[in-house]
Amino acid sequence: MNCYRCGYDIEDGLYCENCGTDNTVYRSILVSSARAYNEGLEYAKIRNLTGAVNSLSAALRFSKYNIAARNLLGLVYFEQGEMVLALREWVISTNLDPEENDAERYLGELEYGQGLLEKYDSNNRKYNMALSYLREGNRDLSKIQLKRVLRNQPKMVKAHVLLALLLMQEDNYEEARRELNTALRIDSGNPLAISYLNEVHTVFRERNDNRKKKKKKDIAVSFQDGNDTVVVPRRSIIEALDSSKGGFLNVLIGLLIGVLVSVFLIVPEVRERDNSSAKNALIDVNESYADSQQSISLLQSEVASLRERLSNYEGQADLKQSYENLISAMTVAASGDFGSAENLLSAVNRELLDEKGQQGYDTLSESIIEGKAKGAFDRADGERLMGNYAEAAADYRTVVDLKETYADGEAIYYLAFCLERNGNDQDALTYYRRTAELFPSTQRGRAAAEKVNELSENETTQATSRE
Repeated sequence: MNCYRCGYDIEDGLYCENCGTDNTVYRSILVSSARAYNEGLEYAKIRNLTGAVNSLSAALRFSKYNIAARNLLGLVYFEQGEMVLALREWVISTNLDPEENDAERYLGELEYGQGLLEKYDSNNRKYNMALSYLREGNRDLSKIQLKRVLRNQPKMVKAHVLLALLLMQEDNYEEARRELNTALRIDSGNPLAISYLNEVHTVFRERNDNRKKKKKKDIAVSFQDGNDTVVVPRRSIIEALDSSKGGFLNVLIGLLIGVLVSVFLIVPEVRERDNSSAKNALIDVNESYADSQQSISLLQSEVASLRERLSNYEGQADLKQSYENLISAMTVAASGDFGSAENLLSAVNRELLDEKGQQGYDTLSESIIEGKAKGAFDRADGERLMGNYAEAAADYRTVVDLKETYADGEAIYYLAFCLERNGNDQDALTYYRRTAELFPSTQRGRAAAEKVNELSENETTQATSRE
């Protein structure tokens, strides 16, 4: 422990040998900070991130120089999706202790992963926009925006909780429960998520109780007989029939009599009436046959006319269906489901659309490509930061196939980088060359050109050694 007044290293006791200051209270403060840090660490291990934040914040209130607590607090904020708060803690940490600080590594990984900070910043703007929509009473737009946020940053707890609240207001408690369970898997101690989930469970219990009450039927019927109330058990038809063999026999006899009456009295009369009707119908057909022969030529000419008119409408059904598919594709794309939107768009016949329709088709097609590329690019960035270079290369290749110049060459550059890290120097060289060709005046293009020279020299050296 160092003396809080002069910074001298106190090896034994609580009094500074250099300046004589009593460090008893200071030691107690440091012990309290360490104890709060240990509590926060235990909370973090069981994913009670809210409890971890509270304990680690307390540790920093005791001692702002508790670097371990500050770095861990940044990691907890990062896990909650609170990127700004995480960056704040790590920047403060590096300023307080710039030597061999884990916060430097965390910040370096974020800075090295180009596009990550922009992605998180974009997500925060989208979340704030969702809040703005909600204040204006536009819940649908707010819901769509929150789903986009969670698609790009699935661990943002506050977005899950807010989306669950919107779903609860729409009486969609099943989906709300799923969102709240997801939030609690990330942060098991989030008080809002716990409170909302309790409310959802209360609603489900009430609904189950109501269903049980509706299924129960009254087991008795009561009525007044003078001054007396008579209660008679309610029985079904089957129960009434089962109550006595004599009653059941009477029913069978009644049914048998009914069948006999139908066979011997009603059926003959119906047959006679049907025969008479058939004879009259045959006469009518014979009388109209001659008239129909005379009108055949007229009908044939009418059919020809109708066929000619029908040919003028050929393709109209396809036109209507194309517009319907285009509108559906736009709606689905707005929700972020670019795969389904692409399927719907493939069913649109662009040639049947008018000028505005074709413009909408082209714009939507570009948006789908952009959306699919963004999804693959975000996945690739995450895989690359975790060192999964083979998976990252596959996703970067998807982006490049969709749009070679995506993110000003970032995708194609990192495709080459991941291929190189994965030991595939030949393909890496191809994409480094392409990056240098497409972006010669940018820093990324110049770095790619240097890589081309380096890998080419390695190839030459290897070829020489083989000879």
